[in-house]
Amino acid sequence: MSLAPALRTFTALTPRQLLSITHLFADEPRLASFADADGDDSGRRWYQLARTSRVQVWGIYWPAGSATGWHDHGEASGAFLTVSGTLTEHWWRSGEQVRQQRPGVGRPFTAAHIHNVRNTSSEPAISVHAYSPVLDSMTRYDLRDGDLWVTGVDRDGDDW
Repeated sequence: MSLAPALRTFTALTPRQLLSITHLFADEPRLASFADADGDDSGRRWYQLARTSRVQVWGIYWPAGSATGWHDHGEASGAFLTVSGTLTEHWWRSGEQVRQQRPGVGRPFTAAHIHNVRNTSSEPAISVHAYSPVLDSMTRYDLRDGDLWVTGVDRDGDDW
């Protein structure tokens, strides 16, 4: 039996599969170079580690105090894994929820997931993120009066 027909119709990976991919990239040598890049700790930095027609993998460096702001991932499901340091994820499910992610802890999520990931510690952190289908937009939100309000849509990747 040939798998080729099934693979042609398969378009997106599941959140659990994406979490497995983040673990595969946790030892990526390019992640270590984030901390040394120009000695600049003024903001998050990201690097695309891999991309196919079905999945995209990013490494992100988080200086102390950095955050993504509230956002979703458009049509993409995803997963992220904290490689070093500690990240705090604030996510929205009938109100704000919070959890800490220490090294080795990952989080899979569907396209409906809205969150704000923060490095609230005094040390930098590094994480790996995987998305499927490939990330092509992010809706931004603002938390006001206990609810999330859409503030815009990023389509170019400059603010990811």
